[in-house]
Amino acid sequence: MILGWLRLAAMAMIVLTVAYFLVGIYSRSVRREKLEKRWAAEQMEGDRDAWIEAGMKAYDGGLKRRLLWLIYILPMAAFTAIFFYVNWD
Repeated sequence: MILGWLRLAAMAMIVLTVAYFLVGIYSRSVRREKLEKRWAAEQMEGDRDAWIEAGMKAYDGGLKRRLLWLIYILPMAAFTAIFFYVNWD
């Protein structure tokens, strides 16, 4: 019985890893697009690519990027809670 739960947990980690990378790629592309639109709307002077890269570095250290870890934390916490609830004697 434990082996089945471990197999399920391993498969869940694989699925969550794929979801994490896909959401991360999507999130970065949306942020980059917003920076590009802001550059165009405000008609800024200087190096566009350097400004966008600086904005992306700020995004990588920000809260929104860290919240992506909830893709792992919430489902695994629910899985653990269900595992203990079902097996509690």
